[in-house]
Amino acid sequence: MAPSKKYNVLINGRNMSIVMDFITHSETYFKCLSTSDCWQDVLGHFELFKPDVYLCFVDSIYSKILSQTNALRGDALYNDAPIFVVADEETYDELEQNPRPAISVVIKRPISTDNLILRITAHLEQRERAAQAEAEKEAKRLAELERRKAAANQKTPFNKQQEDQTPKRSAIWETWENEIKPIDTKPIKKIKPAKPAQALKTDSEKIAAEAAKPDETKAQPADSGSGKKHILIVDDDRTVLKMLKSALEEEYDVTTMVNGLMVEKFLMAKKVDVVILDYEMPGQTGADIFRKLKANEKTEKIPVCFLTGISDREKILEVMSLKPHSYLLKPIDMDMLKAAITNLTH
Repeated sequence: MAPSKKYNVLINGRNMSIVMDFITHSETYFKCLSTSDCWQDVLGHFELFKPDVYLCFVDSIYSKILSQTNALRGDALYNDAPIFVVADEETYDELEQNPRPAISVVIKRPISTDNLILRITAHLEQRERAAQAEAEKEAKRLAELERRKAAANQKTPFNKQQEDQTPKRSAIWETWENEIKPIDTKPIKKIKPAKPAQALKTDSEKIAAEAAKPDETKAQPADSGSGKKHILIVDDDRTVLKMLKSALEEEYDVTTMVNGLMVEKFLMAKKVDVVILDYEMPGQTGADIFRKLKANEKTEKIPVCFLTGISDREKILEVMSLKPHSYLLKPIDMDMLKAAITNLTH
């Protein structure tokens, strides 16, 4: 059964009986063209015929055809076609011991034409699959870069609503516009390379220790003594926690939690300047934690910045209806996050 695609095979060899035998028996699979070992002939055929494979039949390690392979690889007319060399036993052994980088595959004679056809076809199909896989990988990489670029350049939903507003604006939007603090998106400071984040276990142990103290100790919020603003980050994604802590800990005292179970107790024991809260978490959601903080007179005034990966209008309105002090969309832009923290702590 003839294949759906015929490959172009350029053949070089002084033994014309072998060359013609291959051309005759492979015409169902390949479109073949023979060339001489004249250098200009070889280059001319590469320019016009554009072979998918260059097949060379040689009988000596000193063959002119072999000596041309390195020069061919470096010529501008060469199209990266794999170079197959079919050699007698002596030449094959020499090439096995001293391989030439320009030669893709070396095959020892005798070999039947059918087997040679299979070897060439399998090699070309494997190259095509590898090239397709690489192209798909590159396409995914570029798509991801575009997605990140679009997310980084995406305007806040508040500003986007200003552009798309209708004559009648909802009460939610009016309230949000009056109460939200503007975020200065000018970078505060160039982010230095991330330092290894402290283990999350350390924060959990500190929180557990604070929870175990007597009530009279908890009643008085305490600063760390470092003079830095204190940030509490709550997110169920440990990778996000490590990333944010590493990026912020040089400028702030940072505490991280993977859920909201200890948030209220911690805030009763420690003075916190800003809470950065993931909106969508299993168990207690960011909305649940936010409502509890606002219901407690000791925590109601702590600024809260939501981090969320949601982007549809309905969910955005849901976030805004809670009236947080600020929120940012994931993936997180560190400059915008630092600007938001600076804005909320001043």
